Amino acid sequence: MSRLAYLTISVVLTFSSTAISVIADESILRDGKIGYVMTDLFWSVYQTPGGSEECPRGYNDGPREQFEKLFPAHEYLTVEETQLKQEIATWHPNTDPEEFEFFEVEGELSWGLNLDGEVDPNDFVHPDGSIGIDNEVYRAVGCIIGFRGPDGVEYIFQNKAIIDRVYNRMMIQLADVDSLENDESVTVNWFRGMDRLLTDATGQKAMSGGTQRIDRRWGESLIRQSTGKIEDGILTTDPIDELVIPWMNLSVPSVHIFRDARLQLNLSSEQATGLLAGYADVDTWYYQLIRNDSTHHLSNGQISGISLYKALRRLADAYPDADLGHNTAISTALDIKMTQVYVVDPLEENSE
Repeated sequence: MSRLAYLTISVVLTFSSTAISVIADESILRDGKIGYVMTDLFWSVYQTPGGSEECPRGYNDGPREQFEKLFPAHEYLTVEETQLKQEIATWHPNTDPEEFEFFEVEGELSWGLNLDGEVDPNDFVHPDGSIGIDNEVYRAVGCIIGFRGPDGVEYIFQNKAIIDRVYNRMMIQLADVDSLENDESVTVNWFRGMDRLLTDATGQKAMSGGTQRIDRRWGESLIRQSTGKIEDGILTTDPIDELVIPWMNLSVPSVHIFRDARLQLNLSSEQATGLLAGYADVDTWYYQLIRNDSTHHLSNGQISGISLYKALRRLADAYPDADLGHNTAISTALDIKMTQVYVVDPLEENSE
């Protein structure tokens, strides 16, 4: 076979393969709609081996380590003077100075988005070179072992709860979609689903093609709508003033509240992956953590709630409260994975 003939066949096959892929993506659309259900969600933590770049001074102490330093002679003290004192400080945190140094992330790189449209000296740089990245939650938790993958206790259990718990079953449905490759304007609806995920035999890998009914009763208050656009297969949405995400971990119902929440997702006919970013309400963020995790679980991840709350308050960078005298929200980004589902609306079924 001549080189020209070989190249011609290669081009034709490549074109055909691409065309088939595009057709497959578009055939999944039903009346210009496609749904995706959340399967993975966790705070975006940029990591280097051993934390050499972002945590050059090491990782933060947890409750056990701090307890030993605070009460070296604890066997001679009462429970009220030791354990209960620390528990009270965990559940009723403040911003008073403490004697422990808190290690914040020192590297300049971070995953995330430019939320405020500005470039400030304190902003991070994205690994792809984009500047002005706002992700102060990462600055607070990046040097805490429990928030680092793949072995961190929060990384494992909070993310695992997304796929295990129907309570956490958040999904989006794109409407007015002409193409998953390029579309100047699409509608993005947020719902909570009511069903377990379609998984493989292990129960750990979500499969595309399942069905999710919209929770129009208990999930009505979670419904949100925004707009967006698709460019080269990437969906970018406009900010939502307030997005509430249910997040149960270890059987304790709780939520996260995000202001100016937006998505940046790589779309296909089977999945959507990327970032959920915005400003997290600090108090909601903190109490979701400690309500779901006792001091015992926090200790396993070397997470001092007392120290972390002070860091979150110190680094909060949005939504100032004039009466309280401090910012109430902190910039963040979360790694999000979603798989394609067929969304069923009970309202439409009942109207037929």
